[in-house]
Amino acid sequence: VRAAADETVLEGPALVLTDASARGVVTPPFRATVTRIAAREGDVVDAGAPLCMVVMPEVLDAAGRAEGARARLAAWTERHQQLTALKAEGLAKSLDVSEAAAQEASARADLQTARAVLLAAGVRDSASLLSGSGELALRAPSSGVITHVDATLGENRDPSAGPLFVISGRAASRIEARLSRPAPDGEWRFIAGADVTPVRLVSRAPAADPRDGSFLAWFEAEDSATLTAGTPGRVTTKHGGEATFLVPASAIRRDSGLAQVRTRSGLVSITV
Repeated sequence: VRAAADETVLEGPALVLTDASARGVVTPPFRATVTRIAAREGDVVDAGAPLCMVVMPEVLDAAGRAEGARARLAAWTERHQQLTALKAEGLAKSLDVSEAAAQEASARADLQTARAVLLAAGVRDSASLLSGSGELALRAPSSGVITHVDATLGENRDPSAGPLFVISGRAASRIEARLSRPAPDGEWRFIAGADVTPVRLVSRAPAADPRDGSFLAWFEAEDSATLTAGTPGRVTTKHGGEATFLVPASAIRRDSGLAQVRTRSGLVSITV
């Protein structure tokens, strides 16, 4: 048994969490037919890189309806303006003006409905889509390495069938730790095997976990260091201000729930 003034006396198991921004999936927003595949497992891709080409009938239908509605809107807008001018001169009926206004509004509503589908599919120019092959590129939402591909040429893929591609990247690492008491401020380290990374305390849980009485705390690596998601380890810090000693675990006994350690002076009750 020795004084622990210069030793790490507070530590807890920890795990590097998966950052939401470090993982991306590519799924067609509507039922799609895969026509070309441009990437495979292990490829390093940048955000926005095309991964495959697909044809989505619902999107093509919406593009056609959008172009038709746009043409009708232009025609009825011009007709409405003409009738309004003629009505001011007493040469057109109010009923005709109202009918033109109704047709104009109907065309505008049809255009907005079709645009909603196109926007959901990431299409900004329906005319270009219709004038080309009708294919759309599904692009990487983030930079990283493609870790999973589930795409087959010619298959009809429903969005509920799961992602075509999974991308894993790097992001600022966050570490979750469980401690025997609330994490104090101070210098912390994350230890995983032989690797030691300085970390800073980000936040701590306001209360103990009722399942085991532990206190959760979250840390981030200093100097923008990145850690591999899923890496297990432990966080440690030095603790002062109390009479604290390092005791071999084999020297501790429990009696009626109380911890005791055997010393030359006899059994001494302790808090572990």
